[in-house]
Amino acid sequence: MSDFEPDEFRIMSGRYCPRCRKELFIVERGNESLDVCSECHGIWFDPTELDDLMGSGSPVELLIRITGRLKGEELPCPVCDRKMATKEVYGVYVDLCENCNGIWMDPGETEKVWEKEERSRHPFDMQPEEIDHKHFWDNFRKKYQDFDMKNGP
Repeated sequence: MSDFEPDEFRIMSGRYCPRCRKELFIVERGNESLDVCSECHGIWFDPTELDDLMGSGSPVELLIRITGRLKGEELPCPVCDRKMATKEVYGVYVDLCENCNGIWMDPGETEKVWEKEERSRHPFDMQPEEIDHKHFWDNFRKKYQDFDMKNGP
């Protein structure tokens, strides 16, 4: 996600990076128009953009909203300029504007959250591309062939 090409930074968004205070640019990813800082490569997600980008009914935004507030930097929101709350999801600290519900992620945080979200969807540390729902239990048995159901607790 944070691999941006210099030529992608053409359209200014009118919003400012909470870290660098430089104007954000609009960059297309998936079907979303994201606000990205050309300096630090942080990303601003308007409500639902993060879940839409994660796909398949992602609950990440809900998880961020319901977790407790942590002591953080209280960065200014790029939309309403109120201080954002630092939240933790999947071991990653992100900033949530509790006024407009947007989310700020520093470089690399989007990828970390996506990876953890994917792993939570796919049990037993199987990679998403390894999962074939028709043959899930066959794959499970192969992966855990030493697991003996007869000698249970």
